[in-house]
Amino acid sequence: MGLLRRIDVLALLGAVVALFLGPASGPWWTVTGATTSKVLSVQISPFYLQADATGLSATTFFSVPLGTFTSLLLILSLIALGASSFHARTWWGKLAAYFSLCSMTELYLSFLLMYHGALTMLLGAYGIVPPYLGTSHLGANIVGLDLNSYLNPLVTSNFGVPFYLGFLSIGLIATSLIVNDTVEKRKIRGQRGVAAIFTTDSQS
Repeated sequence: MGLLRRIDVLALLGAVVALFLGPASGPWWTVTGATTSKVLSVQISPFYLQADATGLSATTFFSVPLGTFTSLLLILSLIALGASSFHARTWWGKLAAYFSLCSMTELYLSFLLMYHGALTMLLGAYGIVPPYLGTSHLGANIVGLDLNSYLNPLVTSNFGVPFYLGFLSIGLIATSLIVNDTVEKRKIRGQRGVAAIFTTDSQS
């Protein structure tokens, strides 16, 4: 029971959810042909940008260093968050939790940069931008991976499960910080109240 009281369950759950956000978890956003995969395929996560389409570069110049930095930051945040969940009341535990929260937020910044890079590539090659979510026609004549021409092809874009799990992890960490801060403030108020009682008694 004593060990359970010392564990920050919310922070620990946030760390567990964050385990499923790594490079091996799959793409956060994809766009591919709705009727055939031969049109194009673009996969994006905070760790990589992979484009498989005729006339497109496989990646961008910044995706590899950015993905490496984001992967390292995620590993450090997982270690910090796991350690802080067992030492939430210490000064460094709170600092580690804030670091993990910032690292989780950086995942979405990296994702947005990768996403913008992919849209820039598609716009430069085909003069079009695919839908960020759903299925629609692309107003262009695209040479597919099979070297056939596809006029106004139907493509599908969607967000993967890791994209939503990231928000869950951030919510758990942020809630943990709020709860711990509220508990700490109540303890300080209680200590001040006890001190005021003893001060009054000694004066009387």
